[in-house]
Amino acid sequence: MEKILIRNIDLERWRKLKNKRILVYGRRKTGKTFFVKRFTEWDYFFFVKRDGGILDLDSKREISYDYLTDLLLNEKKRFVIDEFHRLPEEFLDFLQAYGDKLNLTLITSTLWLSRKILGESSPLLGIFQEFKLGLIDERDVLNFLSKERDRKRLVEKAVYLREPWLIPLVENSRDLPRILIEQKNTIERLVGEIFREEERELKKSYVAILAAISSGKTKSSEISSFMFSRKLLPKDDPSLVQGYLKTLCNIGLLNKIEVFNKKFNFYLHASPLLDLYFLLDAKYGFSETELPQKEVERVFLERLPFHVELFFGSLLSKLFGLKFGKIVEKDFEINIALSSFKKIKVVCEVKWKDFVSAKEAKNVENVLNKIRAEERMLIVPHVRNLEVRPHGVKVIDVNKILKMIKHEPS
Repeated sequence: MEKILIRNIDLERWRKLKNKRILVYGRRKTGKTFFVKRFTEWDYFFFVKRDGGILDLDSKREISYDYLTDLLLNEKKRFVIDEFHRLPEEFLDFLQAYGDKLNLTLITSTLWLSRKILGESSPLLGIFQEFKLGLIDERDVLNFLSKERDRKRLVEKAVYLREPWLIPLVENSRDLPRILIEQKNTIERLVGEIFREEERELKKSYVAILAAISSGKTKSSEISSFMFSRKLLPKDDPSLVQGYLKTLCNIGLLNKIEVFNKKFNFYLHASPLLDLYFLLDAKYGFSETELPQKEVERVFLERLPFHVELFFGSLLSKLFGLKFGKIVEKDFEINIALSSFKKIKVVCEVKWKDFVSAKEAKNVENVLNKIRAEERMLIVPHVRNLEVRPHGVKVIDVNKILKMIKHEPS
């Protein structure tokens, strides 16, 4: 029997919604349909096909657009319309005219429509309450895997199983290189579907940004230069990429990470899987060539500590209710810093390895002590991985993290 990961964090957000009209949006293959269908209340569930045909999933018959709008207006029931952006464009006018009378959940993953509906000038603002469904929350995926005995591999698996569609495919985190190769077409379709409605040049710009970020160009100035070199911008001006970056963050493809002591931000992939895909494509043309699994494994193992670090940064920000960012100085960086109202509360380093030498522990101690913070932390797979404990630094291992999640107030 297949074990189902219950998204308790997202369910709690859902229960707090007050509006009867909800727009569920986010990147494709984040489990939006499964979540709404399995865990929310509804009476009618409709799915709109690519050709515009409307399927009633309960009766398993196709209905007309006129019949759908008639039902919405006259039946006092709860409706769900999945892939609603495939309906005729006049449906947006229908929603504007009758939206306040409807009991309706809409689901979409199309970037074009999300931007249109969520834009400041949208006539639907205020009618629908937004519900963004992205990757699975770190706490839920760790709880789901908590019975796995190898704690290091547990976290590595959790990092990538935030992608719901990978859950039945991944037995071990080290399966990822093989799955990347086998599921390359799925990943390409995932990205393509997001930009399906975009103009060709606009789509090229979005994909170029995703590629630039995986290649290490994570500041808007670096992304601007990359796009200008590809002749996707008329001039090398960071202000020209801000709209693209905001849209990619809104849809759940990117995360904006603030650098607390500087006047710039980093933009990073929300999905470690997509980061790997675009990194492989940038370095080796992965989308167009056959790459040996050994080479994919090498890139994966090099990138894994970075993905683990981001995982813990996001997790700790949620556990402590603080903002996740970074600190960048000339001679050192702190990749996990947590702040409240611009005051640094926690600084943290991650050493994701089986042995941390006394010299490495001392270096962590020295770096963290350069920043005034209320708490300093070091995350390792297990406390026994440390040759010595750094002075004045709280050591947290996976067992401690799991206890923190278990005792987190609901």
